[in-house]
Amino acid sequence: MRRATFPIAAVAAVGLIGCGNPFDATDLDDADPGQQAGSAAPAFGEIREEMFSSMLAADSVTITGQVEAGEADLDELFEGLDDGTTGQLAISGALDGTNSEMSFSAGGSSFTQRAVEAQEYFHGEDFASLLVSELDDEVAELVDQEFVEETMGDSWVMFDDAEGSVFSAAEFITTWQSELSGEDVDAMSAEAEDRDGEQVWVYTADGGDSEFVVAADGEPYLLAITDEDSQYEFADWNASESPEVPDSVITLDEIFEAIAEEQGWDPEDLENDDAGSGDAAPDA
Repeated sequence: MRRATFPIAAVAAVGLIGCGNPFDATDLDDADPGQQAGSAAPAFGEIREEMFSSMLAADSVTITGQVEAGEADLDELFEGLDDGTTGQLAISGALDGTNSEMSFSAGGSSFTQRAVEAQEYFHGEDFASLLVSELDDEVAELVDQEFVEETMGDSWVMFDDAEGSVFSAAEFITTWQSELSGEDVDAMSAEAEDRDGEQVWVYTADGGDSEFVVAADGEPYLLAITDEDSQYEFADWNASESPEVPDSVITLDEIFEAIAEEQGWDPEDLENDDAGSGDAAPDA
């Protein structure tokens, strides 16, 4: 089975980031048929359609997990981040990516995006680190990194021309829907278990290295995935809290105007895309 990718929405609107950010699902070939006759749990193929239909029809969910930075392309996004470093992924709020938040952190580097009421925000501290790392060398020699960080402080950077959504739980689920298909996967049978007081069906593949936990009571929602290089948990189905509008907000124009003023440049000479374009710094 081919490898899947979970693309993250663009996190900078000024040409700061050129690489994609896929999260990869590990191959799931050689599904283990597990227990067959006498099992109290249905085969995966018997619940697959209902499971994904139910999940994609949900209002909200919280997804947390671990994935290697190389699989998320964060080793390219953050300088010095080893591709084998395990990072933490979190997605919460509305299933469609509106009124929701997603974050990824690994090796001391991180980014957090938030969408609220059709506006998209990027955590200021994270954005400052990315901005500084992507500055043209000539501009970087002139701009004070501490000033950039202080300018954003605890604010959230608002993108006026963004679509007002972040990488969504629906995209994540749809990717797994595509991957968890085929005769071998459908043939997976499960053990019926009680985990933390909840009745579940536990499906296994890859000789037991991959595990998929599905709620046995009520809607057949996925509750957990354990794969060779990643782990994910699904919680708060239809009860995941939406993020609030940030208290402190700063725009891209305000950031670059502050940098221009601090350097003594004419703000009109500092175009928003100069930071990562390779153009020379404005004349002081």
